[in-house]
Amino acid sequence: MKIFTTLAMAAALGATAFSAAAQEVKTLRVGSWLPPHHLIVSGILEPWAAAIENETGGSLKFEIMTSSLGPPPAQFDLLLDQAFDVGYGVSGHNAGRFTMTQVMDLPFMSPDPWAGSAASWLTYQKFGAEYGEHDGAHVVGLFTHSNPNINMAKGRIETLADLEGKTIRVGGNVTGRMMSELGASPVQLPPTEAQTAMSRGVADGITFPSESIDFFGITPVISSITRIPGGLYTDTFWVAFNQDSWDALSDGERAAVEKHSGMAIAMLSGFAWTNGDTYGEEKLNAQGVEFITLPEADVAAAREKLKPLETDWLAQASERGYDGDAILQYARDMVENYRSDKSVNVVK
Repeated sequence: MKIFTTLAMAAALGATAFSAAAQEVKTLRVGSWLPPHHLIVSGILEPWAAAIENETGGSLKFEIMTSSLGPPPAQFDLLLDQAFDVGYGVSGHNAGRFTMTQVMDLPFMSPDPWAGSAASWLTYQKFGAEYGEHDGAHVVGLFTHSNPNINMAKGRIETLADLEGKTIRVGGNVTGRMMSELGASPVQLPPTEAQTAMSRGVADGITFPSESIDFFGITPVISSITRIPGGLYTDTFWVAFNQDSWDALSDGERAAVEKHSGMAIAMLSGFAWTNGDTYGEEKLNAQGVEFITLPEADVAAAREKLKPLETDWLAQASERGYDGDAILQYARDMVENYRSDKSVNVVK
């Protein structure tokens, strides 16, 4: 009887220990510099984290931070310094640091967020490890935003000539150079100041996707929007683990992350930006905003005017020892494979 009781107690204690081990939860902090309702957080990061949590039976959890530990350009260094386990950011916020991944930032590289995001990830997957731009971090995803438009508070852009003398708010130096090459005068302002700037005549318009026009409350001052077929420009975003945090995961946990990362993040991005633009355009249409499409001849002229940006990127890639021609061609090939407007119906 005593033996049975002892064995029973031992078994019970063993079961309790096993249950505690089985329920052990590993929580990873995700650094975030955007509000929780932003598309990138609610439409990409949260579904991604939820899929991994479900895959691991809840043993791996993600805590997405609700306040930023630093400005957007500081995010990659904060990740390397282990301020958080997982981070995300914009490659272009660190000029000259992520040359290879910024191939998708060149003019007319991303015709839609599906193609741009898929191409950015696949190009990184092919060349990223070789060039080591993200040493100290383990990149699990890259994606691009949707096509930007020229959104005007004053005036209409029907042709490239209409940009002459117009002041256009831009988010960074690359977009500013594009506007300069196309004849406009760029002014760099935070998006939160764009509506006030256009209301006061400081800027005539702004380059932004429709989703962002709505998100930043700019819709009320917009009168016309010019679409540029082929995608004038884009920004490339990265999602990465600190290398030590990645190495601390079990083989099963890493497999779960990889299953729902890479192309899965690219596709989440395509869904999120497409749906976000649809929502934003509904708001713009309700306000009676006029949508204009830049004529084909002007699109061709814009491509020609912006060729120097590609030349400069190739020179920068060469200086860093990269095979720029190979990277650029592969990225373009992947864009063609994944573009959303590709015809798949065969007519006999």
